[in-house]
Amino acid sequence: MTTDSYFTLGFYIRKPKGDRAEYPIFARVSVAGQATEFKIGRTVDPANWDAKKHMCRGRTRRDLELNKYLELVRAKMCDIHNMLIREEKHVNPAIMKTLFLGNGEKPKMMVEVFRETNEKRKEEFERGDIVFATYQRWTRCADYLEEFLQLNNNVPDIPIKEVTSGILDDFQHFLRMKKACANNAAVRYLRCVKNVLQYALAHKWIDHDPFLGKKYQRTYSKREFLNEYELNAVMKLDLKEIPRLELVRDTFVFCCFTGLAFCDVKSLKQTDICNDSDGNTWIRKPREKTGELSTIPLLEVPRHTIRSV
Repeated sequence: MTTDSYFTLGFYIRKPKGDRAEYPIFARVSVAGQATEFKIGRTVDPANWDAKKHMCRGRTRRDLELNKYLELVRAKMCDIHNMLIREEKHVNPAIMKTLFLGNGEKPKMMVEVFRETNEKRKEEFERGDIVFATYQRWTRCADYLEEFLQLNNNVPDIPIKEVTSGILDDFQHFLRMKKACANNAAVRYLRCVKNVLQYALAHKWIDHDPFLGKKYQRTYSKREFLNEYELNAVMKLDLKEIPRLELVRDTFVFCCFTGLAFCDVKSLKQTDICNDSDGNTWIRKPREKTGELSTIPLLEVPRHTIRSV
């Protein structure tokens, strides 16, 4: 930002080429010895122009409306100047002119920034830093956010600066009611949104964190587990007439005896199963969620399950 950011604004007329009854009006903006000029899109009879007061001296309705417009131009330039000062940006006549004419930098949009960060998540997924389920949560959250804004604001996106604490609460309600998300699922989506807003805060696209003071608590439920009797009952079920359910049952039993999650079983390959020098069979496989290598003994029951599939 310049040391002296005070600006002056004046209006003047200039004789156009050719024989015209009215002259175009120009605005001149000066900041710290620098100046720029531009047309404001209005004309005036030179006989009615007061060069000292920078306004029209006529009393007709058209002249009064012109003076009112000049005041609007002055007010808009003041707003632009205050915005640049507030955001600690460089202040000079060229920047003020650009912003006044609408050719300035477009505001960052919430969903647009979200999809921008999702490109980084895609690269992380392709590099193996995150699993597909995590990447899918990010992309789905962006889709949900766009759907929410279309439903509530009748637009697919809003400037990221306009995201408020109330909008976050409304989005949580949308996830719970419209998308039937459980509390923990909704909290995970909101954490994605928080990450995006922190990314915007770091790039100075926003000057406040709408999540400040907010706490979205996950619920912790007591998980039930099968005892030996119940597990044996599941294993003895005769499901031969329904092959699909038989495969589901066998996969579930395999998970129970190996401790692997379903996503780990889904990605299990023959090369992940090996024998040691004593003839014992082991599963050696990186876990999908953490990437840590697991070494698991392949017992008789899961070994039989593999042979039967």
